[in-house]
Amino acid sequence: MQVIRQDRLADFSERYAEKRIALQCWLAEAKKASWQCADDILNDYKGAKVSDADEVTFVIGRGTVKVVTKAIFRKNILRIDEVGLSV
Repeated sequence: MQVIRQDRLADFSERYAEKRIALQCWLAEAKKASWQCADDILNDYKGAKVSDADEVTFVIGRGTVKVVTKAIFRKNILRIDEVGLSV
């Protein structure tokens, strides 16, 4: 997948350096992925949540970080909309 708005990951990593490795690992996996539909994501990330509008929330870093994205499957794009601590 082409992952856009990676600056949001960088900004978050600057504030929470201890989460950097988990975010880097997730980003590497997302870039290698060739998800064609929401089910493909759910097969790889059991804890992911998908809405009707193809908004996908990944919970990573042992459940401590959430990455909210918009999947544009027909263009093979994953846009990062929000990164935050999971509560």
